[in-house]
Amino acid sequence: MRLLSSSFTRVLLLPVVVIAGLIACHEATAPAVPAKLAFIVQPPASTTAGTQILPAVTVAVQDANGNTVTSATNEVSISLANNPGNATLSGVTRATAINGVATFVNLVVNRTGAGYTLFASAENLTGVTSSPFEIKTGAAARLGFTVQPADATASAPISVAVAVQDASGNTVTTSAMAVNISISTNPTNATLNGVTTVVAVNGIATFSGLIINRAGTGYVLTAAAQGFGSAASQSFNILPGPAAKLAFTNQPSVVAPGVTMNPAVVVEVQDVGGNRIPSATPFITLSIGTNPSGATLSGNTTVRAANGIATFDNLSIDKPGADIILVASAADLAGGTSAPFTIRELLKFTAITAGYFHSCGISPGGSTFCWGSNSSGQLGSVESNTIAISAKAVSGGLGFATITGGRDHTCGLTPTGVAYCWGANDLGAIGNPGATGVGPSAVAGDLTFGWISAGYDHTCGVTTTGAGYCWGSNSFGELGINSSDRKAVPTAVAGGLSFTSINAGRDFSCGVTTAGVAYCWGSNDGGWLGDGTTARRTIPTKVSSSLVFSSVAAGGFHSCGLTIAGAAYCWGSNGYGQLGNPASGGQSNVPVAVSGDLVFVTLSVGNRHNCGITADGRAWCWGDNVDGNLGDGTFTTRSTPVGVSGGLTFVSISAGRFHTCAVTTNNEGYCWGQSTLGGGTSATSNVPVRVQ
Repeated sequence: MRLLSSSFTRVLLLPVVVIAGLIACHEATAPAVPAKLAFIVQPPASTTAGTQILPAVTVAVQDANGNTVTSATNEVSISLANNPGNATLSGVTRATAINGVATFVNLVVNRTGAGYTLFASAENLTGVTSSPFEIKTGAAARLGFTVQPADATASAPISVAVAVQDASGNTVTTSAMAVNISISTNPTNATLNGVTTVVAVNGIATFSGLIINRAGTGYVLTAAAQGFGSAASQSFNILPGPAAKLAFTNQPSVVAPGVTMNPAVVVEVQDVGGNRIPSATPFITLSIGTNPSGATLSGNTTVRAANGIATFDNLSIDKPGADIILVASAADLAGGTSAPFTIRELLKFTAITAGYFHSCGISPGGSTFCWGSNSSGQLGSVESNTIAISAKAVSGGLGFATITGGRDHTCGLTPTGVAYCWGANDLGAIGNPGATGVGPSAVAGDLTFGWISAGYDHTCGVTTTGAGYCWGSNSFGELGINSSDRKAVPTAVAGGLSFTSINAGRDFSCGVTTAGVAYCWGSNDGGWLGDGTTARRTIPTKVSSSLVFSSVAAGGFHSCGLTIAGAAYCWGSNGYGQLGNPASGGQSNVPVAVSGDLVFVTLSVGNRHNCGITADGRAWCWGDNVDGNLGDGTFTTRSTPVGVSGGLTFVSISAGRFHTCAVTTNNEGYCWGQSTLGGGTSATSNVPVRVQ
């Protein structure tokens, strides 16, 4: 009975075991269910701002028991949870899990701070926050404005701050470098005053009390430090301050007694910094302050300002006088005084020379007058470092028969052939080692000259016996003495040639012999010696031509000659059409005919332009015209001769650097081109302006 019972039991249990096994097998192979996220690789404790977080952060998709669900392919996103620096997280911030793990490469946090955390999230899963980490400052790499300039009043203080930053724009608090600040966009050519170089403290350079003196729109400051480039501020405006004073902005000019001043005299209402006050409309009155001749000022002497400007357009003074001064006055404003000016008959001239930035002329009585820049005393006046907008008498009272202007010096010959020079003498261009350059000094050597020419930094002359002499700078052999030694006194030109004239150019010279043969020497980079080469010459070298010349002149980068038949030929650089022959390309090492078949009676060579006069007294110019130095009413460069505007009839002409001057048949002087033309203003003109 027990045996039967045991067997029966085994038989009965067999189905139960099989069923249990099947149930167990079913539970073991059931798929895991994704329930949450977990950081497998946390961000490191600290990372430098702007650099990749390494090793790459990884997030696992897990079931409820914390097991990675290797079959999961959820899209996981990562973001900043705690963000103490208001930073931006860049890089791969959305990743699809592979084998249940999402990897986030190239993660970058750009701002410094402690206690950052990341948050990982995925749809239908519980998100997770990382452990805290720190973002540290990187190495100093750039500058940045942390306090931008704001709109301000002229001459009122401006405060800005500039930070030394890492590549991500975080302040490098350990930096103590020196930072400089300047105006980069300067719409009114203003001056920045105050402390403009500051050493950074805790990585910040603070500039307080900066002052800009001119009103304008769209200023920009630039901060710079050695080795760190620069940073530009936002744009800002400087507004005028309150009305404080009067100032002459268009000065009285030389004019004959009783003749209306032209151009008109203009007075502005300004703040303390010299900015015009557009809203100001006071009545302004003019009177004579310094009045050595007891003259009377006539015309409308009281004018109400409009837009801060009072224009006096019908003033005249009845008596001649020198160093006259006008005074402007208005209620509650500081008065203004004009520059000294002269009332006299307009000058007459027998000759005018155009230098580089100045001009000089000789009156019919032999008196000499100059105008323009006096930076080196080239005007022959004791008033150095000034600019004369009208003709000023050369000191010393000498009478000259001829005059010539160079870059920063001037020379003249007396009727007896004695040479005098004045102006810059640092390279010996005056020809007198002991001369100060202030006022005319006799050229050393007791030579009697019939010709003299002032160039860039040297001078050449021809004696009454035809001997050539040069002195001054000689770096390129421009003295023609078979060396490159500078000479402070006249030194004979090599070769024993008999010259009628020698013309001193920029770094070379050219002359014509009594037989009409042209020679040049000195620098020759652009073929301006005309010998068919570009080789430098330290002795006179014949120009490659069989032409017979009456004159030859050296310019800045080219030369020209006039044949005895009145035909003009040029050679050298042609970048501005100064050869007068469009077919010559950019350069010709030998003479080429000037186009137009004009017959000239005189020819003058400038820096990059030329002018000549035909038998009918008409002036023609060609070449560089950027500053209106051709006088044709345009600023268009010309490669062939164009007539000078105005219908004037000339007897002589002189081409300078960027301007030209000429004398008419009735001895009136005219100039045109770049500024300071002797007409009473500093304006540029592309048509002839009467010299005052």
